[in-house]
Amino acid sequence: MQFMFAALKLGIGDMIYYLVIFAILLLAVKHFAWGPVTDMMEKRRKKITDDIEQAESNRKKAEILANQREAELKDSKQEATQILSTAKSNAEKTKQSIINDADSEAAAIRKKANADAVQAKKDALNEARDQVADLSVAIAEKVIAKSLSAEDQKDLVDQFIKGLND
Repeated sequence: MQFMFAALKLGIGDMIYYLVIFAILLLAVKHFAWGPVTDMMEKRRKKITDDIEQAESNRKKAEILANQREAELKDSKQEATQILSTAKSNAEKTKQSIINDADSEAAAIRKKANADAVQAKKDALNEARDQVADLSVAIAEKVIAKSLSAEDQKDLVDQFIKGLND
């Protein structure tokens, strides 16, 4: 038993020695290694947090830019539609203007053609009257065998034409 007691004393002494050495090592580790390791871990935690915040911020910016691009694309489509609509409207107005101008020109041509036809008819009637007058005079000269004065000829032609109109 004594042996056990001696062994137990030796074990307690060693144990105290190991505890003291462990405490000294723990203090040395805390002083020389734990501080720098915790600082490094804190810096790493902060960097990861900052990276996550930066990524979130970038994602929000990308989302905002995507929404802006989508809105601009929608506006571009609306603008293109409006431009096409305006172009169609302008083309329709131009078409109508050309048609109106062509109708006006055609009406003017028809009016001039009618006026020319009326004038040609008058000219033809006047020429026919002159020819009838000449023929009448020639026939009258042969029938009467005498020559009429210009005044007499005119009176005879006028009487003849009045007779044709009645």
